[in-house]
Amino acid sequence: MDLKVQKEVNEVTKGIAIYALIASLILSILTKETIPSILGVVFGSIIAILNFRLLALTMEKAVDLPPGKAQAYTASRYLVRMFIVAVVVFVSVKNPNINVIGTVLGLISTQIVIFVKKLLISKITRKGV
Repeated sequence: MDLKVQKEVNEVTKGIAIYALIASLILSILTKETIPSILGVVFGSIIAILNFRLLALTMEKAVDLPPGKAQAYTASRYLVRMFIVAVVVFVSVKNPNINVIGTVLGLISTQIVIFVKKLLISKITRKGV
């Protein structure tokens, strides 16, 4: 994997870990089912990290492909990632030891971390100007 891409993946992974810790603490305060909630957040966050890494690998490979093949390749990999998410949510629903809300919070962690990161960067650059 390209060094710049690997650095970004590592930064987002660290952000997801911090997010998972904060979300677990908040859920443990707000819910009566502390352990299933924490397991759900951890489960969803691990899958979110996996999906983000798969996305990075997909984009890196797609850049080297001709446009038509790149589009087909990225579409097929997208379906694989969404299938993984569907299986995770299904497992979370069926397993009483894993909280579904915690799992969903973990699954959306990538989007939240990237949004917060961009928000912080934009605030820092505005203050610097």
